[in-house]
Amino acid sequence: MLINFYMKFLLLLLTTLVYFNLFILVKDAIFVMIYPYLLGFTALFIIFLLMLQFFENAVIIKIIYVIMTLFFIFFMFTFFQIWKNTRALNGYQVKRSNYMDQLTEIDKNKRMIDVTLEQSQQGIGKLIEENTGMPISFYNEALLIYDGITIFDEIVEEISKAKSHIHIEFFILRNDNIGRKLKDLLIKKAKEGVEVRVIYDGLGSWSLKRHFRKELIEAGVEIKAYDNIFQSVIKGKLNHRNHRKIVIVDGKVGFTGGINIGDEYLGRDNTIGNWKDILVKIKGEAVKGMQRVFLGDWYYVSGDKLLDNKYFPEWEGENILPVQIVSGGYDTYWNEISQAYFSIITSAKKRLYIATPYLVLSDSMINALQTAALKGVDVKIIIPKNPDLFLVGWANSSFFNKLLNSKVKIYLYEDGFIHSKVFVADDKVVSVGSANLNTRSQYLDYEMNAILFDHSQSELMIKELYKNIEDSDEVILEDYRKRPLIQRFKEKIGMLMIPLI
Repeated sequence: MLINFYMKFLLLLLTTLVYFNLFILVKDAIFVMIYPYLLGFTALFIIFLLMLQFFENAVIIKIIYVIMTLFFIFFMFTFFQIWKNTRALNGYQVKRSNYMDQLTEIDKNKRMIDVTLEQSQQGIGKLIEENTGMPISFYNEALLIYDGITIFDEIVEEISKAKSHIHIEFFILRNDNIGRKLKDLLIKKAKEGVEVRVIYDGLGSWSLKRHFRKELIEAGVEIKAYDNIFQSVIKGKLNHRNHRKIVIVDGKVGFTGGINIGDEYLGRDNTIGNWKDILVKIKGEAVKGMQRVFLGDWYYVSGDKLLDNKYFPEWEGENILPVQIVSGGYDTYWNEISQAYFSIITSAKKRLYIATPYLVLSDSMINALQTAALKGVDVKIIIPKNPDLFLVGWANSSFFNKLLNSKVKIYLYEDGFIHSKVFVADDKVVSVGSANLNTRSQYLDYEMNAILFDHSQSELMIKELYKNIEDSDEVILEDYRKRPLIQRFKEKIGMLMIPLI
């Protein structure tokens, strides 16, 4: 009996390890999506088998077997749905691509671009453009905003001035102080005749109450969820979410960054403390790229094709600031976010600074960071000392050894929680957006970043990151090597969680 028990236990552990290694080796869409389910069900079955060993009551044993059977049926159904989704991706891509082409065709009144990237930026700009297939626009203005209160003040100010339409998309939308303030403002603008559309993620905003949405709808606001929990389960899409953060006003002003709509992003959650995030406000041609992303997502959640010139107004500004809008998702197969990050890392010649709450790296990212640091690039990475989930901290620290040994400098932010998603290469490129440096952002979730090719913007960002470094504790290789055995064990557990983070 005991031997049989250990054999089952060992078999399940080995199966989990096989899953993990397959995830590392195979990047096919179907396996990337199914892996978290495999790992989760393996853990559940281990628990159930352990329970069977310790319970002798026939009724309890029968209940356990029924639960295991239901989980097995659910898993097979999910696997079938995911397989069907991946097989249908080409058709969906063609359908979505046709609509995106229509949106591009609407924007006919483009001014002739008679400028190019500066010599120091041409290499990285061309590389990212070729690797992602997403163009660079030139006539833009941008403002990087670091303070949480100022971030929301800027958004509220621009929404208050809207005359034509307001498009909003967030992973998390809460019914708290800032959420209600936004709701009241949107209701006011809708009653003034402004078109208002809101997309929220059905899982990220699972606690959003019906009465919150009802008030908006009754005022004329169109609000849609990107696959609620039930829809996600039925469609086999529970594992990838719409993680984008977008605000567009009249097609002329756009915001993106790491913030969601919730009081914690203002530092009002005492359990989190000071919340560090970054938002970029853009005026100009790049907003058209953001608009196409939003309208593509609106088409998914509503089925409505919005084909009107008013969503792509001509920009009259003359300021030159090259900006590239990079969006990605599980259905693109090309992993545009990963391509952009990889291109920024490999382009750095002098310095590469990164701020991210999640340091969960693929082999290619590890190699790129190691190569950059070993060739003399000053590579600095800032992550939170106290992550939002303890397993994230374990996963983050599992990469420290390889990075520190390659002369990468790692800083643990102590003054609250750093949620910024920032890449800065030398003094010429800065990326700000919703995409973390983790598995989900690169392979599973829908994300969007804005990449600015500008010396002054890069310098401003670097100054801000140095302020974060001053409030951080540097991880020293010699000290890290002396970490206790329990910490090493946590890192091993964290490695198994990598595909889930």
